[in-house]
Amino acid sequence: LNKTGFLDRYFQFMAIWIPDSYKGKDRLKLYKKSIKHFNKISAHDNRIRLYKSVENAGMLNGDEKNLELLKENDIKAVTLTWNDDNECGSGAHTTSSHGITAFGKTVVSYLNENDIAVDVSHASDRLFYDIIRCSRKPVIASHSNSRKITPCRRNLTDEMFTIIRDMNGIVGLNFYKGFLNSDPDRASIDDLIIHCEHFLKLGGENTVVLGSDFDGADMPYDIQGIQDMPEIYNRFVQYFGVKITEKIFFENACKFFNFFD
Repeated sequence: LNKTGFLDRYFQFMAIWIPDSYKGKDRLKLYKKSIKHFNKISAHDNRIRLYKSVENAGMLNGDEKNLELLKENDIKAVTLTWNDDNECGSGAHTTSSHGITAFGKTVVSYLNENDIAVDVSHASDRLFYDIIRCSRKPVIASHSNSRKITPCRRNLTDEMFTIIRDMNGIVGLNFYKGFLNSDPDRASIDDLIIHCEHFLKLGGENTVVLGSDFDGADMPYDIQGIQDMPEIYNRFVQYFGVKITEKIFFENACKFFNFFD
């Protein structure tokens, strides 16, 4: 932040989201269309850098040949599922008893080999543990909060968080009001601090980052968008101090993705 309270520079992940309502080859078409759109709007300079991730590897359409698209398009992170099942495994909101599929294992292996982070947000509990057993590299949960604080399938249990912590992975705080508070209409920055504090008590000083989900979810009443980041930053500094706040806002994610360039 500069003296006027505005962000001098920031790195932002923009997720290419493939809704579960898209089926078959339509998923891959949407992915390719999104890549073209991203390339038009991306701004890589010293102030703003945008990076691509994929939310729902269903866009691969179960075809190993499509894996090369992830490397060619410089994708940095991939969730295997969204909320439903696909060729990779079971999503967070399904009732399936299975976790990862044979194709899902192939995807995890490819991501590991090509330094693309495996993202466990949106995974079912069974899929989460299967990914942990398969992955040879640290995983991330790009936008998931504490299930202990707000019980829902999309949030992480304490055990899940500590597993990611012990792998030297990262966990991004999600600003979605339904994941912050069981009474979503009452969700606020205070809840964001409560979830963060819980993760810090679990030893997450070097693990917690910002996941936001600005363009994909309903925000708390006191967070309208990125314009409120200075206020969130100041609140975190008041509560956690500058050192820990800067780890959460910048350093932890940059170290994980080696973005200090």
